[in-house]
Amino acid sequence: MNITKALLLTFLLIIIFLLIQMGFLSLLELFDQTISFSNPHQKWISKILGFIISYLVLFKVFWKVKVPVLANFKLNNYKISILIYLIIASIGLELIYQPFFDINKLLDFYKNGYLSLESENYSINQKELLYQILTLIFITPLLEELFFRKFLISKLLKRNNEITSILISSFCFAVIHIETPVNLIPSFIFGLLSGVVFIKTGKILYSMFFHILMNIYYLIFLINASNYNDWIYNFNFNYIYWSLIILGSILTLLAMNKITTANKELS
Repeated sequence: MNITKALLLTFLLIIIFLLIQMGFLSLLELFDQTISFSNPHQKWISKILGFIISYLVLFKVFWKVKVPVLANFKLNNYKISILIYLIIASIGLELIYQPFFDINKLLDFYKNGYLSLESENYSINQKELLYQILTLIFITPLLEELFFRKFLISKLLKRNNEITSILISSFCFAVIHIETPVNLIPSFIFGLLSGVVFIKTGKILYSMFFHILMNIYYLIFLINASNYNDWIYNFNFNYIYWSLIILGSILTLLAMNKITTANKELS
């Protein structure tokens, strides 16, 4: 696969996703249902249908491979040590992400000389939370890793080197998060690391596990947003704040290095 085709398939994925969403909402209108994205059922059912159908369409049309043979599920083919290193890498990655999510606060802080925190509402709709758990733990890690790592990288490697293949798949992965611009760079970074994990281990389940971990942390922070923000912003972007970012970088680099080493020992 060439780079242009990878980009076009990603845009096609987005288009199909949006069409499914709009189609579902139009169907509700047909039955005289009031359309509102404040309704968690309408919002999340349309999203979930969009996710599942758009990915399955692309798998069916462009991949043409049976899902059960995508990965070898025998437990003896997987190393506990790699799973542990993935946990360490995911913790480090969450620390690395922090400045990207704080970019506006950082700019204001270094411009004004102080951190001004507006009161925010951290209350969580329980129905929304249940839908997020279903989507972020059971749906998106499976479908996104199969498409952006197992499918795209494997196809790109036939005409490109490893670095180019990982970069392009990571860029495509970031593009689908365009609705949350602050998440573009973190998504790209995760795509790079997940791509490395897939290429170095040759097993997509490691990448899926990595993805699930990152989404679990997101949900934990979402539930505990008030306490977490009080803690992190209490450092006022001082040396402790930046030391945590450096610590995250070290943990991630060491864990990724160990994953490569552990996989060589396995092979």
